[in-house]
Amino acid sequence: MERFNSCALLAAIIQIEAGNEPYEGQVAVGAVVMNRVCSGSYANTISEVIFAKGQFSTSRMSTVLSNGPKASCVQAAQEALAGSDPTGGLTHFRRAGSKEGLIIGNHVFY
Repeated sequence: MERFNSCALLAAIIQIEAGNEPYEGQVAVGAVVMNRVCSGSYANTISEVIFAKGQFSTSRMSTVLSNGPKASCVQAAQEALAGSDPTGGLTHFRRAGSKEGLIIGNHVFY
């Protein structure tokens, strides 16, 4: 995945994890990745955070990158890269209903 830039990788993981979520949820997933990059507790690159074992669903990454992520996911990635963060600094998310936290769409951020 080295040949893809950080924005493309971020847009692809947003599509995989939140492609059918409201736009705010797409930005929030991108922000979670960026919050991890900046936290010092995780890897310090977007690629390393995304591909860390057991963290994100990356099995469809090649397909999404080959086809190109959808426009809203690219825009959400650009916003997250520019510092937009509807989560307020959170570093995790999962399907809503399974944990307390900030609910955006069908995800809970914590």
